[in-house]
Amino acid sequence: MNNQKINYSRLFDKLYPIPRSILGEGFRNSLNIISKYIKLKKFKYKSGKKIYDWVVPKEWILKNAYIKFKGKKILDVKNNHLHVIGYSKKIRKKINQKLLKKNIYSLKNSPNYIPYVTSYYQRNWGFCMKHSQKVSLKPGNYDCLIDTEFKNGYLVNGLGVLKGKSKKINLITTYLCHPNLANNELSGPLIMIGLYNRIKKWKFRNFTYNFLINPETIGTLCFLHSHGKKIKKNFNAGLVLTCLGGPKNKLSYKMSKNGQSTLDNIFKLLENIKKVKIRKFTLTGGSDERQYNSPGFELPVGNICRTVYGSYPEYHSSGDDKKFVRINKIEQTIDELDNILQLHDLCLPLKRYVPYGEPMLGKRNLYPNINTYETRNNSSSDTQTDNKEQKNILLNILGYSDGKNNILDIIKMKNLNMEKSFKILKICLNSKLIKFSY
Repeated sequence: MNNQKINYSRLFDKLYPIPRSILGEGFRNSLNIISKYIKLKKFKYKSGKKIYDWVVPKEWILKNAYIKFKGKKILDVKNNHLHVIGYSKKIRKKINQKLLKKNIYSLKNSPNYIPYVTSYYQRNWGFCMKHSQKVSLKPGNYDCLIDTEFKNGYLVNGLGVLKGKSKKINLITTYLCHPNLANNELSGPLIMIGLYNRIKKWKFRNFTYNFLINPETIGTLCFLHSHGKKIKKNFNAGLVLTCLGGPKNKLSYKMSKNGQSTLDNIFKLLENIKKVKIRKFTLTGGSDERQYNSPGFELPVGNICRTVYGSYPEYHSSGDDKKFVRINKIEQTIDELDNILQLHDLCLPLKRYVPYGEPMLGKRNLYPNINTYETRNNSSSDTQTDNKEQKNILLNILGYSDGKNNILDIIKMKNLNMEKSFKILKICLNSKLIKFSY
């Protein structure tokens, strides 16, 4: 594995030009590059395999595509892979301007961007171009070529695992199937690489972490088909990484369907102190969290963004490029999510080393040994004054560490300060006052 400092800008430049789709050489090559940073086990699913109500499609190979007018190319897929709709069927013929326009996709509201369009499961053909170019097409016949091939192949998922003390699983997942898109495509894999390498270096891990990279939707369904029943037994929480490289300042978290996972509750507390924004769960939009939260699985997986899909003009278009994505935002997001996941890793049920009565805190310098007005009203110990808040939080954590409550339960129950509670939880752990109930 690559132990050197990761250059995210250089890695972006390596991945961005690769012509990816849900199956095929582009996806495999991209996954091989990521495998240098995340130890991945690859799982293959044959074309034609039935996955619940879906079928794994054939592999699509785009060899060439162009439009010529009077012998001059006015569109060439070699300049941008978005110029052809994903999974377009083959055509080679002269087409008049009127018919051609019906098969050209463009964005009226963003006339200088090429749209990203797909037709994975229905055989159609079509080109994509800037609307400003489409409206300027002159009357006449156009030589059109889309040279594609469909063949049986394999859908590939990559799964990395970092084991923890508990068998409880936290899933971190993203997709890798869009060509020539940045925020909506590469921000997720780049941040996953960063998180994997951060979490790998933690001194200890309470949870076991699964890192999944797959083609969107169909790849998730394949993973659930082969792994769903097994992971459901030990599943704790999950997070879909998407659209994390844009300019917005705050992270935006979409809740899981039931809204009650430990990760949901962490983000609720972070919203209360204005660190993040929260979106309600919805099935009309989003990403792979829709499959995890579907009936039959009901796995509490949320979705984390910075500049949310569909909320910016560059979304699903050629405008979503390296100029739109900030590499410094990629690095900032890794830092923020690393901190959040470290807090979340402490969210297991707590129990005390001493099961009966209050532990003696004075001998640990956590409670006043001299009883005075000052210690009764202002201080937590003989040497530390903090308006009794530390002492109150400490006593509440100890009083409710019964093997059932986790730190989030106690914070919510007693309306405690989140940041100070986690700080005092670490003091309790280090002082061998409490431990986790795995």
